[in-house]
Amino acid sequence: MATPLAWKNLTHDRKRLALAVCGIGFAVLLMFMQLGFRGAMFDSTLALPRQFEADLVLINPQRYTMSVRQKFPRRYLQVAASSSFVASAAPLYFENNLSNWKPAGEVVGPPIRVLAFDPQSPPLMLDEVRTLAHLLTAPDTVLFDEESKSDYGDLQVGDTAELNGRKVTVVGRVKLGTDFADDGTIFCSDRTFNSAFYNNPLMTESLDDLDFGLVRLRDGVDLDQARDEVDALLPPQVTVFTKQQFLDTELSFWNTATPIGYVFALGTAMGFLVGTIICYQILFADVSDHLREFATLKAMGYQPKYFVGVVLEESLLLSLFGFIPGLVVSMLLYGVVAAATGLLMSMGPDRMVLVALLTVGMCVVSGLLTMTKVLRADPAELF
Repeated sequence: MATPLAWKNLTHDRKRLALAVCGIGFAVLLMFMQLGFRGAMFDSTLALPRQFEADLVLINPQRYTMSVRQKFPRRYLQVAASSSFVASAAPLYFENNLSNWKPAGEVVGPPIRVLAFDPQSPPLMLDEVRTLAHLLTAPDTVLFDEESKSDYGDLQVGDTAELNGRKVTVVGRVKLGTDFADDGTIFCSDRTFNSAFYNNPLMTESLDDLDFGLVRLRDGVDLDQARDEVDALLPPQVTVFTKQQFLDTELSFWNTATPIGYVFALGTAMGFLVGTIICYQILFADVSDHLREFATLKAMGYQPKYFVGVVLEESLLLSLFGFIPGLVVSMLLYGVVAAATGLLMSMGPDRMVLVALLTVGMCVVSGLLTMTKVLRADPAELF
């Protein structure tokens, strides 16, 4: 029976093995957290537009991301609705800069994301919104996102708050979540929205100025053909996206036009580099300690491929030993971060596979770097 040399080399010094597992586990944890934050950014940012009940999305062409305050005239949505491909068209109002929110009893409060629509036909697919939208027909009522951060209060049904100095009552709670731009959200009717924002002589806007136009097409209609026709009906002051194009544009902005995507990608690369260095140091120390033994085996006639196999086997064992604790700790931290921030931070199988491959890759790279020392082992060193 062949002696498991790679296993024996790793386990003969338990203290060194424990340090190796901790080091590689830390690198795995670092990669998981960086990818987790990056994924949370994307998932949280797209959580709202994914709930648009629309096949086409109309926006001002200067609105390069959802949070940019650029509107377009409502009449263009009516023009779009005249297309034979269109079944319905609904306005959606959005505000997250001029929306001062103050829970009852607080002196000041932060801006909150406000989404407004006709409660008779809510253009969102959130089940709680669709179920509770009829309650918004009463003036000065809102639905409160229970995933909002604590700065916005833990408001229950019946509680009151101030929106731009106007008292509003919470008539329901929904679950949407935060993103990197917004820490809290409320939903209201277009009537309440008008009272809170446009009942001011200094405001030049009105409900005739839209943030988003959400268009649903008739059944069986070709999506691209319908988009082209609606786009042809409208002037350059309006851009027509399919829903997927809109999601892709939003994702591209956060991934490439902001430093956030690059920072998390760099963090993942740093985790890979840290793990590679740690694994290399462990393997190099192990090979150095057993260099005379390797030289003896070489003198006995063992071929280079045998030593290559031993070092690679050690690398794979290290990747396994480090990956499992790194995964467990990462899953725990994902839950803590999600609970603390409201971000959509979840561990998916695709991310597990990616980090597992990266872990194997960094250990194999370390093994390849270490292998040269083994292959140079000279039997003459024994004498």
